[in-house]
Amino acid sequence: PTSGAGAPQATVDAAPPPAAVKAAEQIREELAQALLPGDKMKDGITVVATDKGVQISVTDQLEFGMFEIGSALPRRELVLAMEKIGHALATQPGTLPIAGHPAARPFKGGGYDNWRLSTARAHFAYYMLVRAGLDEKRITEVAGLADRKPKIPSDPMAAANRRIEILLEIKQ
Repeated sequence: PTSGAGAPQATVDAAPPPAAVKAAEQIREELAQALLPGDKMKDGITVVATDKGVQISVTDQLEFGMFEIGSALPRRELVLAMEKIGHALATQPGTLPIAGHPAARPFKGGGYDNWRLSTARAHFAYYMLVRAGLDEKRITEVAGLADRKPKIPSDPMAAANRRIEILLEIKQ
């Protein structure tokens, strides 16, 4: 895997192919069974069928961050959630680019700026998915996008902007 700034971004404007809809339903169901009520990451994981495949977003919550501020060291809950995502993806065919997104908070200390932080977090996701049994050859890209593609552009500091996105690319 390489670090870059061009991980494919799925769009929800075009209708998703039936294979993506089916895969998204299967992944959602598996994660719903694996993530128990009260799990801090449960509400931070979304699975959406798109025109390119299945977009899995793992997002910070208002009361719970996946990482310490300015750090790429994951919290235990994120490690466990990524393991469950890895298991769900292992049974689905397709390739997987991964992108890391921090919020717009500028970092100038601890060896990180937003580019390095987003890249380090994306690399963490890669490592955890492979550790969970996902074939590393399926991962086509690991990208840090800094604060360039916020989920909520009108609020660049929003918790929802801090996320890891995994796109299960489904061939049509």
